[in-house]
Amino acid sequence: MPTKEEIESQIMDLWDEIFDLDDKSKEELEAKYAEWREVEPRLDEGVDELIIHIESMKGISDESMLIYKEVKEIKVRYKQQKDEIQAKIDVLSKEKERM
Repeated sequence: MPTKEEIESQIMDLWDEIFDLDDKSKEELEAKYAEWREVEPRLDEGVDELIIHIESMKGISDESMLIYKEVKEIKVRYKQQKDEIQAKIDVLSKEKERM
C-alpha cells in the first residue's frame, strides 16, 4: 500500500499532466485560430462572437466550418483527457483521506 507521501506525489504528477495538457491545448488552438483568421476575418471580433455567428449558420464558408469543427474537436479531446486525469486525482485524494 502506498504511503501518504507517495499518493501526494502521484497527485502532483497528475496535476502536472493537466497543466501540460492545458499548454498543448492552448498551442494547438492558437495555431488553429491563426489558420482560421486567414479564412474568417470576423475572428478578429472575438472567438465567442464568431462561434455565435457560425452557429447561426449565416454565410459561413465550408473551409471556415471545417476549421470550426476541428477547434471543437480539439477542445473536446483535451477536456476528455483532463477529466480522466481529474478522476484519477479524485480517487487518490479519497485514498489519501482514508489514511
